[in-house]
Amino acid sequence: MSRSRSPNVRGRRARSLAAGGLVLAVAAELSSAGLLGLSGWFVSACSVAGAATFSSFSYIAPSSGVRAFAMARVAGNYSKRLVLHAAALRRVATARSGLFGRAAAAERAQEDRLWSGELLDRSMADADSAGMALIECTTPVAVTAALTVGAVLAVAVSMSVVPAAVLAAGVVTIAVIAHRTPGAAREAEQYTRKALRAELVTAVDAWTELASLGAAQQLAVRTRARFTRLDSAREVVVRRRHGTTLATGLTGTATLTAMAATCRAPDAPTFVFVVLLSLGVLAQAEQLAHAADARATAKAAHRRLTTSAPITAGDPTVPAMRSWSTEQGIGFAGYPLPPMALRPGRVLGATVPRGAMLVVTGRSGSGKSTLLRALASSLRQVTEGREGRPVVVAVAADDHLFTGTLGSNWRLADAALTDDEIDERLAELRLSDSGLTARTPVGPGGRQLSGGELRRVYLGRALARHPHVLIVDEPTTGLDDRTATHVLGILTDLPDTTVVLALHDVPAYLEPAGQVTRLPLDHTSEEAP
Repeated sequence: MSRSRSPNVRGRRARSLAAGGLVLAVAAELSSAGLLGLSGWFVSACSVAGAATFSSFSYIAPSSGVRAFAMARVAGNYSKRLVLHAAALRRVATARSGLFGRAAAAERAQEDRLWSGELLDRSMADADSAGMALIECTTPVAVTAALTVGAVLAVAVSMSVVPAAVLAAGVVTIAVIAHRTPGAAREAEQYTRKALRAELVTAVDAWTELASLGAAQQLAVRTRARFTRLDSAREVVVRRRHGTTLATGLTGTATLTAMAATCRAPDAPTFVFVVLLSLGVLAQAEQLAHAADARATAKAAHRRLTTSAPITAGDPTVPAMRSWSTEQGIGFAGYPLPPMALRPGRVLGATVPRGAMLVVTGRSGSGKSTLLRALASSLRQVTEGREGRPVVVAVAADDHLFTGTLGSNWRLADAALTDDEIDERLAELRLSDSGLTARTPVGPGGRQLSGGELRRVYLGRALARHPHVLIVDEPTTGLDDRTATHVLGILTDLPDTTVVLALHDVPAYLEPAGQVTRLPLDHTSEEAP
């Protein structure tokens, strides 16, 4: 299939976009502060000149500066919104894509929890929080730091070092107060709200059964208790927010008072310039409280996203194995295949060259899916991605689609895909024959698609990641013979990807294909290990 631009290129572009957005944000805020200070100086200078007798005052240069700052402020604010939001949305898409990858590596019981209302809602919100931290946390900190440095230098040049030092100390104090603002209260409020919403949704769905069991009263009592806890959590958040606002406001007032007491302004316009400039800097510094809150939320979200639901080597439900991945291919050894009624137990191993295919065969219940999950987990633990590509992407037999369009689901794998590129890939998978396009809605969980269409949509989304290793469980389920032949032909034509499949048996047309290795799990006379 056709490839989009490589992930490492996309990563560099995303970082460049974020850096450009931060530069624009700093430029916009510096222009705002310059406009505030210069406007105050200009108005004061005009007033002084008008009140004096036989005075002259040239307004051309300062008025031009005011207009320049105003234009730079408007252009900077507009540009930073465009660039920063584009960069943040890319980060959100990347975080959601990582969520899909961890879901693909999860045990079935863990997947059931992941797709439950409460945990899925929290996971998607965590992805959003991690992505939007660029706007809510990083940008205010960078802007405040740049603005403080510029203002301190301006005050030192205009007056003296003492008021400049007072301003710097005031900003640092506000930053310390903001940093000490805990994000745990907000996390508790969000968790309580999501738990309450999940319980209400479940109760509505099961209301008939609950009423027949006589559990409606108990449910109402528990729901009221949850509402009470939610109100209490919200009150804690509001109290802490008000306390931080009061502390930063008092610190700003004390800073301005100390600057007024220590400054020795040469004239009134300079004094007004310094006061207004300092007010702008202190007002920006007060935004650090919200930035600290967003940072705490983003850190907790990142921790949950990166530690939730992967299979570990110590998971007793997944047999242990030793695996490796090199430029030449992959391999594994020491996989204990448990005994069954129709076969003895044995230890499995295999080596697959790069670009080749390993087909794990066996009847239902023989352990094909378990072997594929264990291999995916082991490869993820012992290898790192090369060239920005993921080491392994696994497509489970019962993968998942989010409510939305085909395009929005595929862009979780590759945020740079356009509708035309997605339509091209759909045609390669013969999904366009059914009228599917990038704008086709899939319904909740993909319910508007047939089983065969779902399998190909899952596969196309995995191929969009361009992994080193592609693991697919039952790729031909729900497909007619002609379509199944076409899909397997696509999988045998991936020269840079090692493919591992689980099938009930190797089709006759696949046997002559080059570099196809068969690993049977059923122990019969024809399939002896």
